[in-house]
Amino acid sequence: MAPEESSLDRMTKRSLIPVYTHDMIDIHVQRAGLSPYVHPTASSNENLVLGRTPGLSRHPAHPADPPIPRLKIYGYRICSELRAVAEKKMVLAACNHGNEHSGSWLLQGAVDFLLGDDKRAQQLRRHVEFFVYPSVNPEGRYIAVNRISLGAAPDPEGRNRFRGNPQLYIAGEADNNRVWNTDGRFTNIDIVKNAMKKDTGGKADYFWDLHDLHDPGNWRSPGGREAWESPYGRALRARGKDVVVAGLPEGHKPGLYRPGLPAHSGKLSEWAMLGEGLAAPYSFVYESGEYLQERLIQAGEDIVLALYDSLAS
Repeated sequence: MAPEESSLDRMTKRSLIPVYTHDMIDIHVQRAGLSPYVHPTASSNENLVLGRTPGLSRHPAHPADPPIPRLKIYGYRICSELRAVAEKKMVLAACNHGNEHSGSWLLQGAVDFLLGDDKRAQQLRRHVEFFVYPSVNPEGRYIAVNRISLGAAPDPEGRNRFRGNPQLYIAGEADNNRVWNTDGRFTNIDIVKNAMKKDTGGKADYFWDLHDLHDPGNWRSPGGREAWESPYGRALRARGKDVVVAGLPEGHKPGLYRPGLPAHSGKLSEWAMLGEGLAAPYSFVYESGEYLQERLIQAGEDIVLALYDSLAS
């Protein structure tokens, strides 16, 4: 049996993943917006902006830290103009945890493939409407990149500090992926949730929350075995043979599967499955495995190619 990987080993691997800054998100959205297949959502303006974060002035207790500007929160659709009515809807979200850069590389891989000339991408654009939210926690990413020390994170070791944002820390919270069951407390949560519901009409078929490497690196779903035995789930597993699917075949890991979701934990992937969310029958979390940039891009392509495989079968 292989020795258990230490937290230091995982930190070393994470350090090899290229940083994906908020400026890079801006640039990628602007570039995507030039495509004839990218359109505003019902909630975004012509620049694909849903709204902005409140920002934060320089913290008097940490004068070396830069202020946080008001950052754009994006949302856009990918589909063919030839598509009259979407047969399926897929939502792609990234940056839930600001320090998890892999998710942004995954999303870039998925989007760039969908906007390309591959015949499978053309078919997907005709039959599926993709809703893309590349930065659901922009201040968290800004903090992670700039290593801002707000001095208010509940964890005295700061292990989760770069997974949140100033509003979370002021409220005594540390994790952006534990508060999606709130209303009126956190600006980015409210903007993104309201947009997703309005943009999709409150109903999505597939939902992805794209995260970072995990030990041992896996796909997860709060839907459990039903999600992985669906046509899309089987297609995902066929394409991701080097990824451990959490919980299969012995049953889902503790904390990853909630039958009927009776106790909502505040995770985005669970909110997406609830009736007050997006009523998505299939919701997934991508913990990317021990991948570097090229493989992350490919993994993003696999997410949408698996949908092509399942629809074509």
